[in-house]
Amino acid sequence: MGSTVNNRQISSSTSGILKIIVPLILSALSSNLLCLIDRAILMHYSIDSMNAAMLGGNLAGFYTYVLISIAGTTEIFVGQYNGAMKHDKIAAPIWQMIYFVGASLFFVIPMAWFSKYLNLIPKHYAEDGIAFQKILIYFCWLPALTAVFTGFFVGRGRTKIITLIVVVGSIVNVILDCMLIFGCGDIIPSMGCRGAAWATIIAEAVQVLILAASFWSRSNRRIYNTAGNSKFDKKLFMECLRVGCPMSLGRAAEILAWYLVYVALSHVSKELGTVHGIASTIYIFFAFVCEGLSKGTAAITSNFIGRQDLASIQKVFKRLISITLVLCFAVMSPLLIIPELVFEGLSAVNSDIAVFYPMMAAIFRILFVAITLEALTSTCWGTLLAGGDTKYPIIVNLLCLGGFVVLPVGILFATGKLNSAVLVQFLSMCWNAVCLILLYRRYKGLKWYRSFAF
Repeated sequence: MGSTVNNRQISSSTSGILKIIVPLILSALSSNLLCLIDRAILMHYSIDSMNAAMLGGNLAGFYTYVLISIAGTTEIFVGQYNGAMKHDKIAAPIWQMIYFVGASLFFVIPMAWFSKYLNLIPKHYAEDGIAFQKILIYFCWLPALTAVFTGFFVGRGRTKIITLIVVVGSIVNVILDCMLIFGCGDIIPSMGCRGAAWATIIAEAVQVLILAASFWSRSNRRIYNTAGNSKFDKKLFMECLRVGCPMSLGRAAEILAWYLVYVALSHVSKELGTVHGIASTIYIFFAFVCEGLSKGTAAITSNFIGRQDLASIQKVFKRLISITLVLCFAVMSPLLIIPELVFEGLSAVNSDIAVFYPMMAAIFRILFVAITLEALTSTCWGTLLAGGDTKYPIIVNLLCLGGFVVLPVGILFATGKLNSAVLVQFLSMCWNAVCLILLYRRYKGLKWYRSFAF
């Protein structure tokens, strides 16, 4: 009876889809909020500190998302087992990825130690940026563990706990940001960028503890044998890597590409770097829709793959497209309709950025279109990922990013003509549009669909 209660079959109805994707969107919002809150408070503390944290955080994100992309494959395998009613196997992929995260420390610790030699941060941001970067790299395995445990709940359609960690993690991060960045009287000195990094790490650790405690709860130990089903399974471990590695390498390459773009703009002038930094902050705030949709689509689709139900997958895909368009307009309409009010909110954090409004108004409108296109692309991406088609979307994404963004920016930088952050955002919109067209064609071709042997 307990097994039946705790293993709901995911529905292809709009309400069934929303029950899965809304908590995942909130989960993505939580992760983005941890970063956004850091940046907003750092912007109030100092524009230079915000830019330093963004440059250092971009490179730290390179390592973080390498691990997350692999560790997060748990939701795919849990979803497939759940859809196939193989409940006795659900905990196995969680343990394989726990072992993976543990093994990653042999790579992470040396990278953190030598991180000050492995960056292109301009000298005027180097001290704070490198300090911020080093702390995040040392603990980049914490977000990976969050991804591992999240997969256990998401793949089974049990998403209430995701909402819980969203709330708790965000509250902890806000409180610690205020205490550690600015200091707390004579008790805690002002730590600036370092304080923001430690606030993020502690908030992430709290989330991991909540998820781990639930994973090892009495009911989950009884139903899924989460404590005893911990044997290392080389075949399953390698299958998780097979699915996750292309995603990992692709995501890492994407982050590195944007890091190079940000470095180029920052080397041209502080003003260009700041405008791009503000645009990236706005992007991060709204892009949680994309991440949540990708994860939700993959979780739902993997369940129907487990049932070998292509008709339901196609219904889900059509409904997700409609949901995506409604969500994007509902969430991001201020960027399109009232950009001046959005900018006034940013100016209230730090009045020094008021001079950038003309550029930012244009960038806000471009971001509305670009993020909507990326959200639609994420729906295609999640479907392909659930079907095991990981290489094609990665290759398409990187080729389009390189051809439409990195190469033009590199040429402009080399020739001394890189003088517009608006142009960079327009190129990004073109990248998203071409990716959407190519991945949608891939979805329609159904080459991604295949039966899994459980």
